[in-house]
Order: sequence, then structure tokens, then C-alpha cells
Amino acid sequence: MEQINQQDASLALTGQTLTRPDSEVQAAIDPHVEEAGTPADWLGTQSNALIAIERLKATIDEETSKLESRAVVDFDTFSQRKNRGLLELTRAIRLTSDVKVDPRVTPQLTHLRASLIRNQAALQIHLDAVREVSAIIAKSIQDVESDGTYSRALPGIHS
Repeated sequence: MEQINQQDASLALTGQTLTRPDSEVQAAIDPHVEEAGTPADWLGTQSNALIAIERLKATIDEETSKLESRAVVDFDTFSQRKNRGLLELTRAIRLTSDVKVDPRVTPQLTHLRASLIRNQAALQIHLDAVREVSAIIAKSIQDVESDGTYSRALPGIHS
């Protein structure tokens, strides 16, 4: 329970230090956004959600990049970072459930989904490789330990 409270406190601090000034948020608004309602209806209401999406996407893209370049990947650290990012995103979305939807959220979630699909494919390749290597090692161990007593009889030879 104490660990959860520490994570909550660190997430709260992280959210405070990474919020953008309104001028930067306004500069990021696309020209098509005006059609979805006036910016005053949603501006700043979901900035924590946008920041959480961006941070989670950056973590996922970093892991994918390392997997694709065959660099050493600390899966425990990335798993913790992704879990923390998901928790932060979930909390940010819950806080804005009664607020008009910021039209910037949907494209950001679409980009996050694309990153997740790419990450899943890279992880699947890695997992398949690990399975193949472990199967080769297991067969080698079995061959070394076996004295042939229980192996199948060769065709044409009857016991």
C-alpha cells in the first residue's frame, strides 16, 4: 500500500512539472480543431491526458527501437514504466470524464495505438526467438542426458 502511495505522489509531482504553458498548448492546436468546438470548451482540461499519452508513447517507442536494433533491453524497467504510464493515463482520463472531449486526444490515442501495434510485433519476434533458442537448448540437454534406453526403435528393427 505504501508503494502505491509513493507512486501516486511521484505521478502527481511528475504531472505538475510537465504541464505545458497555455501558449505551447495553443500552438499545438491544429486548424481542424476549431470545428470540434471552441478551444475554451476544452483547452487545458485534458492536458494531463495528452502528456500521459505522449509519455507512454515515448516509452513504448523507446522499447521498440531497442528491440529492433537488437540492443540490450531491460524488460523489467520497461514493464514498470509502461505500467506507470498506463496508470497515469487512466487517472487522467477519469478526471476528465465529465468534461467535453479535447479533439487532440483522439489522434494522440491513434498514434499510441500504432506504437503499441509496432511494439507488439517487435516483442512477438523477440519472444519467438527466445522460444526457438530454449527449444534447441532443451533438446541438446535431453540428447546429452539420454542413453537411448527409452528412445524409439529404428524402423525395421523389432524389439
